[in-house]
Amino acid sequence: RVGGVWGVMDAFDRMMTARCARDEDDDAFRERVRRRIEDAAAADDDAATTTPTPLERERASTLEDDESVVAFVLEKHAAKDYFACLNVRRPDCDDLGRAVWDVGDAELNRAFRKASLRVHPDKNRAADARKAFDAIGETQKMFKDPVRRAEVLRAAAERAFKEKCKRDPEAMRARAKAQEKVDAETYADEMRKQREDAAKKRAAEAKARSAQANRRKRRAESDEEEDALTAMAKSLDAEEEAKKTQNVVGGNGDDDDFAGVVRRKSSKKRFMF
Repeated sequence: RVGGVWGVMDAFDRMMTARCARDEDDDAFRERVRRRIEDAAAADDDAATTTPTPLERERASTLEDDESVVAFVLEKHAAKDYFACLNVRRPDCDDLGRAVWDVGDAELNRAFRKASLRVHPDKNRAADARKAFDAIGETQKMFKDPVRRAEVLRAAAERAFKEKCKRDPEAMRARAKAQEKVDAETYADEMRKQREDAAKKRAAEAKARSAQANRRKRRAESDEEEDALTAMAKSLDAEEEAKKTQNVVGGNGDDDDFAGVVRRKSSKKRFMF
């Protein structure tokens, strides 16, 4: 019986080992397929980039070249492909599908000057050169507007992410995981901010209560001082009244004594004569 149990456990262990090896083989196979797809896509991109656009070609003093440049600009502007209008790199995207673009304002300005010179009516003999020149100007204004620029970058990043998902089916799963991580970090930041705001609110309320208590204390002390001063003033007034009364009473007694002495002297004189 013991041997039977060990035999079952050994068979289970061999089965799990084989399954793990098969999973590893499947992962390796998926990784090889993904790399082949990416290499093929990169080769397609390289093939596409090796063919220069009319704006990338060297300028030729022919009407055909002028017309091809103008037609290219008007076509890309109508399709809202503003990056091709100025012949600048398209945005890429990260795992979350957000735009990644390393083209700065200085490079945009250089691209605008170069493209505008190619389609300027004074230098380009095509019939629609003025329209192409205006399209280049509108494209520059769009890139200078932060709101419109962000919208264009967002749309380009979405297209880049869709292409990325076509090349790598795991990109969508990676995006979901990255989004979950960002959501968790955002939630943690929001909770921390709420705690900080609540602590600040409690501190402000405690400070307000303390200030109110101090005002009440100072008001009570002021009232006590005022009552003490009032009582002192009443006491001084009472003392003054008492002194006045005493002086009045003392003055009347002296007058009566003086009158008695005068009467006695008068009676003596009358008795002698």
